[in-house]
Amino acid sequence: MDIRTNIRKHGLRVGCMAIVMLLVLIVLTGIFWGSSHFIVRHHVVFYDNLPEKFDGYKILHFSDLHIGTFRGGREGDVETLVKLINEQNCDAVVFTGDMVNRESCELAGMRDVLSQIKAPDGVYSILGNHDYGTYAGYEGKEQEADVEKLLLYQRGFGWTPLLNDHVKIYRGKQSISIAGIENYGMPPFPQKGDLSAALKGLKKSDFIVLLSHDPDFWRMNVLKTSVQLTLSGHTHAAQFKIWGWSPVSWKYNEWSGLYVDGNHVLNVSEGIGGYIGPFRYGAWPEVSIIELRRIK
Repeated sequence: MDIRTNIRKHGLRVGCMAIVMLLVLIVLTGIFWGSSHFIVRHHVVFYDNLPEKFDGYKILHFSDLHIGTFRGGREGDVETLVKLINEQNCDAVVFTGDMVNRESCELAGMRDVLSQIKAPDGVYSILGNHDYGTYAGYEGKEQEADVEKLLLYQRGFGWTPLLNDHVKIYRGKQSISIAGIENYGMPPFPQKGDLSAALKGLKKSDFIVLLSHDPDFWRMNVLKTSVQLTLSGHTHAAQFKIWGWSPVSWKYNEWSGLYVDGNHVLNVSEGIGGYIGPFRYGAWPEVSIIELRRIK
């Protein structure tokens, strides 16, 4: 064996060891630091048909809490999150689904902390694919009962669930609407969203903010409507992102941040918790401030 062969083999061993050490470092960072490294993203979106009195209106958007991630000693992270949300002093707060990992009982004992989330114009929520009890194996009436328990928890927090429905927020005689649909995703995820029902009674000239858990719904159904702003979650950015890339980009066209198509804007939150465990690297747990501005 010549010296060049020895050098190549040694270099290969060193390279493999370096890769393994880097992967171990990423995993440890993602578990012990990244999963509670909360960040705030601030997006400003401009519209020419935004009612004048809503110029500068701020919506705080968070998603995919997966509260089971924070049980067993990590409840303090939820308190940190709630404090961070309230510190942003937004006009409204919206949550775009996946409150739990498997079933509603994960919310037991969380009322005191989650009911502290406040906003002048209210806190609004929708359901995500994990909120229907299917991951716990529930079916039929048992599934319906678990969904109802989850909704009772949310209403107990002072939140307003939007189940294929909408609310109007007024400033004098001017208004914007916040509409929410139930989960609508590609199989095997539930397809319960009904956009027509959610928008019933609204005019094409109304300014509409739509809450839809799965961002695929935007391209499938929203772009052909007059809905100006859609807020989604679901992807988690695979809880791993490096240099702006995530493996989830192989599955979703829209998976993180702002997307614009004509007068339509979509924001996809990377979420808070995670079904695959308390790990996040690069795709840090986030809340988003969506600031509406009127083009003058």
